[in-house]
Amino acid sequence: MGLMDVLKSEDYLILDTETTGVDALSEIVQLAIINAQGKTLMNELIRPVRPIPQGAIDIHGITNERVKEARMFPYNEVLNIINGKQVVVYNADFDRAMLYRSTKAVTQTFFDWQRLASWHCVMLEFAKIYNQWDSRRRSYRWQKLTTAAAFYNIPIVDAHDALGDCLTTLKVCEAMIGKTQPNGNTQEKLPF
Repeated sequence: MGLMDVLKSEDYLILDTETTGVDALSEIVQLAIINAQGKTLMNELIRPVRPIPQGAIDIHGITNERVKEARMFPYNEVLNIINGKQVVVYNADFDRAMLYRSTKAVTQTFFDWQRLASWHCVMLEFAKIYNQWDSRRRSYRWQKLTTAAAFYNIPIVDAHDALGDCLTTLKVCEAMIGKTQPNGNTQEKLPF
């Protein structure tokens, strides 16, 4: 099932992470999961194994002090929420890699998040809609979530907060299938 069909089904989850960085040792410091109706299923700070570098703190504002009492990555709980589901993510490869890295940091074992659920990347689909070709890479240029939101006139609330980014992704998804008006408001269904 393709992304657009998943979005029209309104039976999917949206996942987003904030992390310690983008390298091979990076981990999740905040994870949010919502359903297609915008209900929060998980939103929590997570204590990484390694300290959060200042560069990451400068982006998302999550400090080592804020996560010192948080639990470490709750991979079993995340597994129970997304197992067998359609999971929609803005940059799915990145967030799935962060799930893998955080699980490995906590358990020292490999866990294949790819096979657990059906993953769909909103960023790749939006790149086609935005239609900016990258001749060097021979693909459509990836755009930031903020660019997708601006394209559909969706106000940005809590950028670089996992829950805020989930909610923005939901609004972008709704706009992509024509469920919302260009200003991000939900279209009313007429009784006829």
